[in-house]
Amino acid sequence: MKKSLIALAVAGALAAPMAAQADATLYGSLRIKLVDNDATNLDVQDNSSRIGVRGSSDLFSGAKAIFQFEQAVSTETGAWSSGRLANLGITGDFGTAIFGRIWTPYYNWTGAQTDVSDSSVSAASVYEIGLHRASNIIAYVTPNMSGFTAAVAVAATEDAADENVDVSHVAANYNANGLNVGASYLDIEGSGEEVVSLGAGYTMGDLYVAARYEDRDLADQTAWELAATYDIGNTKLVAGFIDDEISSDDQWVIEVQQKLGKQARVFASIVEYGGAADNGFEVGYRVDF
Repeated sequence: MKKSLIALAVAGALAAPMAAQADATLYGSLRIKLVDNDATNLDVQDNSSRIGVRGSSDLFSGAKAIFQFEQAVSTETGAWSSGRLANLGITGDFGTAIFGRIWTPYYNWTGAQTDVSDSSVSAASVYEIGLHRASNIIAYVTPNMSGFTAAVAVAATEDAADENVDVSHVAANYNANGLNVGASYLDIEGSGEEVVSLGAGYTMGDLYVAARYEDRDLADQTAWELAATYDIGNTKLVAGFIDDEISSDDQWVIEVQQKLGKQARVFASIVEYGGAADNGFEVGYRVDF
C-alpha cells in the first residue's frame, strides 16, 4: 500500500512540471442549422463547424512562440473537411510575426466589423474576394500603440503558369473607447486587382452598429454592408444588409440569437440571399468549446 502511494506521489511530481510546460488548448465550435429557401427544400446542414489547437511556448529572449492549427469538420458527415488555419509565429514587445495560413488583417479589421450573423448572409462580400483567410503568408503586426495597430503581409505563392501571383497587403486599425475603425489595401499582383476596404464599428452599451465599404479596382465593383446588434440579457437581436455588385440582388438578414449557456446558443433568421435562393429562413444551434 505504501509503495503504491509513493509511486503515485512520484508520478504526480513528474507529471506536474510537464503539464506546466505544455501550453496548448484544444478548441472548437460544432454548428448545425435547418435551412429552407426558394432554392432548397427543408435541409439540415453543417454551419461552418471547426476544431483546432493553439498555444504558445516561452522563448529564451522573453518572447513567445505561437502556433495554431484549425480544421473544418462536418456535422453532416462526421468527417474532417478542408483546412482553415495553420500558422506559427513569434510575439513580444516588438509586435507579432506570423507565417502560414491565417485570418488576414483584411478580415480581422474590416470584414469582421459586420460579420455578426450566424446565418449564411454574413460577411458575404468579404468571402467573395476569398482573402479572409490566406495561405503562404508572411505577416508582421505592430504592438498596440494607444489603440493603434498596423500590419504588413505578403502571400508568397509561385504558380507554374504565372509566377506573378503574390498578394501584397497593408492594413491599420484603431480600437479604443468603443470605437473600432479599420482600413485595408490588397494588391493581387497576378490579376492586377487592387482592393480597398474600410470598416467601422461602435459599441454603446448594449447596442453595436457597424458599416463597411469596399472598392475593387480591376472589376470596377463596390460593396457596402451595414450591421447592428442589440443585447437584451441572454438574447441578441441582429440585423445585416449587404449591397455587393458581384451579386445582382441585395442581401439582408433579421435574426435572433439566444444564449443557452456560456458556450451554447441557438439562432433563428429570416434571410434574403439574392439570386436563385431568393429568401427563406435558417434555424441553428452551436456549441463552442
